[in-house]
Amino acid sequence: MNSKRAAYLDWIEEKTEGYLERRAQRKERRKQKEKKKGPVREWIEAILWAVLWVLLINQFIFQLYQIPSSSMEDTLKIGDRLFVNKMIYGPQLYPGGPKFLDDRNPQRYEVFIFENPAYVSRGPLFDILNRVVYMLTLSLVNLDRHEDGTPRAQLYVKRAAAVEGDRVFIRQGELSVQPEGFLEPLEDKKLQEEADHHYETKRILQDQDYRFYTLRARQNAYDTLGLSMSSEDIHALSNTGATSQLVDYYALSREYHYELASIRPESQSVRNELYRHENGFYIPEGYVFPLGDNRDNSIDSRYFGPVQHDSVLGEANFIFWPFGRFGVIK
Repeated sequence: MNSKRAAYLDWIEEKTEGYLERRAQRKERRKQKEKKKGPVREWIEAILWAVLWVLLINQFIFQLYQIPSSSMEDTLKIGDRLFVNKMIYGPQLYPGGPKFLDDRNPQRYEVFIFENPAYVSRGPLFDILNRVVYMLTLSLVNLDRHEDGTPRAQLYVKRAAAVEGDRVFIRQGELSVQPEGFLEPLEDKKLQEEADHHYETKRILQDQDYRFYTLRARQNAYDTLGLSMSSEDIHALSNTGATSQLVDYYALSREYHYELASIRPESQSVRNELYRHENGFYIPEGYVFPLGDNRDNSIDSRYFGPVQHDSVLGEANFIFWPFGRFGVIK
């Protein structure tokens, strides 16, 4: 019995020694291989690992974003750098692909980034390269630019002014929303009170600008139909000027179709456009209606319509640069 036990222990010892010897040999081979790599290869491998981690973090956890325009002033200003939470609405499995863990949709008044509906990609390889450079330089370097050097808008950052089930009305830049179940639309300020949330919008255009739009739209409508305006309207237009170079194209379009409908009420296409302006935007299930806080200087859902939840990439959580503006985004 003792001889069997001794033989078993000898076998265990032999196997253990063999394992330790093979392990030491593998370790030595790795060590020799590392020596043969040289500094250049080590740097390349380190960079590739860094790129991989940057892509994974950017795709699934958080993203850096730099504010390129004044469309969200004064909440966000040009040059602000943000952390964007990619997990909250469910990250995409791959860029432009389906989402997973997407059990939460954008809520009313949240600030988020989403894919620009009009953006045309330069190809997946360029997009990946630009994302890596953008993240590694903490949003300092953006390779995706126009010929004049200005950044191309692949992403937008706006506020969820309305959510699915709402109906949105915009008159002279002022927002009213009729939530699902409400009999009448509420002005934005009143709805903020109902939702126990507060944010400031910035207005630049004045009443005079909208009087000018009415006259300009009338002129455009008469020109379209080959008609001439009255001398009174021509005189009023020549004596009414805009106070800003900014233009509320949504308001101008609304007035234009009102004028066309008053002259040619039999036109079905004109009545359809007028119906859209009169009845507002309905936000269907699976969509959100983002607007800029700087209402007179923002390209948003007034022009490209509601945005699908699948196009919403993450919530803008807080500003990390400049330090003087460090804080949570509300």
